[in-house]
Amino acid sequence: MSKEKITVSIEEELVQDLDLTAKSLKESRSSVVEAAIRTWKKSRIEQELIEGYRAMADEDVKLAEKSLAAGYEALK
Repeated sequence: MSKEKITVSIEEELVQDLDLTAKSLKESRSSVVEAAIRTWKKSRIEQELIEGYRAMADEDVKLAEKSLAAGYEALK
C-alpha cells in the first residue's frame, strides 16, 4: 500500500504525547499516528455494528409482539 505525506496542525500537548509514545515504542510519529487512526476507524466500525444490531433487535421485538398479538387473536 502506498503512503501519502500530509500536513496537520495539532495542539502542542498532543504533539508532546505523540513524541513520548513514539519514543517509548521506538517508532516514528507517522507510524503512531497511523496506528491511532486505524484504532479509531476500527472503533467507529464496531460502534456502527453495535447500533445496527441494537436496531435489528428492536425490530425483532416489535415483530415478535405483533406475531404474539396475532396469535392471541387467532385463539379467540
